[in-house]
Amino acid sequence: MTESLGNEPGSALFARIRQLVNERGVDIRLNLDGNALRLEFADGQRILINFDAQTHNVWVAARSGGIEFIQRGDTWRAHDQSELFARLHEIIEQTIASNPLNARAPGPQTQKSDRPEPVIYYEAKESHGLRNVLIVLLAAVSGFWVAQRLGQPDGTVPNDTAPQAETVALAQLTPGKQCERDFPANGSVTIFPGSGLRADGPNDPEITLKNDHAHPVLLILSAPQTAIPSMSVLVYARESAILHLPAGQYDMMFSVGDAWCNPRSGFSEGHLLKFDKPLTVQMEKPVQLALQSSGAGMEDFQLFVKTASPEVDLPPPTFSGDGSMEVKRQPNGHFYLPGTVENVPVTFMVDTGASVTSISSDLAHQAGIRNCKEVQFQTANGTATGCIALVPRMTLGNFELQNITVAVMPNMETNLLGANVLRNFQVSQSDSSMLIGRR
Repeated sequence: MTESLGNEPGSALFARIRQLVNERGVDIRLNLDGNALRLEFADGQRILINFDAQTHNVWVAARSGGIEFIQRGDTWRAHDQSELFARLHEIIEQTIASNPLNARAPGPQTQKSDRPEPVIYYEAKESHGLRNVLIVLLAAVSGFWVAQRLGQPDGTVPNDTAPQAETVALAQLTPGKQCERDFPANGSVTIFPGSGLRADGPNDPEITLKNDHAHPVLLILSAPQTAIPSMSVLVYARESAILHLPAGQYDMMFSVGDAWCNPRSGFSEGHLLKFDKPLTVQMEKPVQLALQSSGAGMEDFQLFVKTASPEVDLPPPTFSGDGSMEVKRQPNGHFYLPGTVENVPVTFMVDTGASVTSISSDLAHQAGIRNCKEVQFQTANGTATGCIALVPRMTLGNFELQNITVAVMPNMETNLLGANVLRNFQVSQSDSSMLIGRR
């Protein structure tokens, strides 16, 4: 941007958007309300641009979905690195092309002030009794009309304390969808008409949603590249929910907030974030979606998607009198050993190439491991953020170990037994078996 934001950071932004709209030369009405600019098209479609005065980030919401743009220097970019004005131009062109009405030329418009029209009071004189009666009647009718207008649903939740700036206001994009009074129960699933989806097929893959975020989250699923909601499920903060989905691909959006609106729009005061990658559901492969807080804001969370093959019961080791155990190599080429972490049962996969034993964040949570120092790990898939913790008590078969250092990884599917544990034992290996005994 070349304009200086000055004391009104959003003014230059909205000026550029007005210029972009005016240069297009079609009938688009612009309505500015504080930090929210609404573009209204001839067929009733709307695009909402919201400027966050604190973070200077920009949210664009349209029928195709919502996108958040982060300010970086003098530009705004989305998570896919697309630039704000280029994406906005694309959304406007798509909206115009969706209906021939939207391509009509602008008609004559009267200049409308952003400030409310003043109310003019007339002084009644004694000789104008009839006029006074008419004024009273007119005021009563006007008051009734205003009350009716204020009582109409507009997709927002009334606030009895102080007016709040509209952050997403996606309910305005779905006319007729008003906010509900009652907060649904945790795990509530809504299937929208025409989607043809189901969420309770016993033979469909199981989807587990774990919300470790500080706010409730509504997961909205849609067919790929459509952004038309097919299904939504609500998960409370620090809670989980389970549903079954037919195999296929789904686009994911997350509505985060505290003031509930409805299962299509989510929360009236929150944020709607679109996940860049689709959710892939495969037969006989359960999926876990784990949300974890990454900051203090509602929109500050990370999503971890884990697809696991169904667990197979492994044959138990063969134990000798001194506690030594022999395990057989599994068809996938690995050796697995039973054990516990703070009395929580676990199956370790032996990884002689790993220097440190690694466990999942789920296991660490169950075992009550809290003190964990954050570090960066180099993995086969690149750099990953985890933490290092000390496990007071761990068992491996019939052997007990104390004060074992482990790496806790947030998106780990298999718990790995590394060299820092194996060096406490005498390990011998043949092609099909592994013998572990006291050193």
